[in-house]
Amino acid sequence: MVRLCELRQNGEPVGFELSGHAEQGEYGQDLVCAAISAIVQTAILGITEVVKVNAGFSVEENDTSCVISKDASPKEAEATALLIRTMRKGLESIELAYPGTLKFDIREV
Repeated sequence: MVRLCELRQNGEPVGFELSGHAEQGEYGQDLVCAAISAIVQTAILGITEVVKVNAGFSVEENDTSCVISKDASPKEAEATALLIRTMRKGLESIELAYPGTLKFDIREV
């Protein structure tokens, strides 16, 4: 199972942690994991390359995380929140199509 923990500050998304595996196919052949990875990596690129928010991120085999810097401007924080909400909607649509592959949590930081 893949777990997404959305990190929030004052109720607004400021980052996320993703871990696990969808277990829907052999390693390297799992289309659900590939779809999840594509959505998550696109969100990270949106945050760091399009919005150009200073964010710490890590993309590992079964662990990915991204958290914006505490010195992000209100406009950067708002754009980041929008991208994280969009990412979550995409992941929720995968969970609807493949029940039991994703679990969602929220943690206030």
